[in-house]
Amino acid sequence: MGEDFCFQNAPEFFASSDRLIDYWNTNIMSQTNIELKYSTPSMYIDDLAALDRSWTTRYDDMFPYADNDVTYWTGYYTSRANSKKFIRDGGHVLNSSNKLFALAALDVDTTDAEIQTYEDMKYKMMDAVGIAQHHDAITGTETTKVTKDYNNRIYEGMQYSKVGYSSLIADLAASAGVSSD
Repeated sequence: MGEDFCFQNAPEFFASSDRLIDYWNTNIMSQTNIELKYSTPSMYIDDLAALDRSWTTRYDDMFPYADNDVTYWTGYYTSRANSKKFIRDGGHVLNSSNKLFALAALDVDTTDAEIQTYEDMKYKMMDAVGIAQHHDAITGTETTKVTKDYNNRIYEGMQYSKVGYSSLIADLAASAGVSSD
């Protein structure tokens, strides 16, 4: 139940849902033995586990969708593998650089201006990686134009952050007696 834009007016959506659930459970549930209720992923998994049956694993693509004659959104598991890898790489850069930026912030010799620069780098990467966590990006079902936008944001964030974390790695290496030559 729901789709990308159904929560733009959440009070109306939930009021309608409440009425639907109440009507169904009062008038129809006894005929179908199906109860409607709000749920969570953990409640769903618990209910599946209670059925005590084995479930097949799918390895193929699922239900192609087209929003016009020439644009298909398919391949939850197989499409846009390079983009999915790039999103993961962006997440790795974000996590690694954050650790380096935190070490720099703890160093008493780091200036407030440097800390602000590291924070700017961190937020640019957080923004890029966060946007790329959209449900169409992580499934690979976004349009080509959107894929390019996500990848460009991550690339720009990585390029921006690279200056800061490369310098910090060089400083750490030098302090450990490792030459960068």
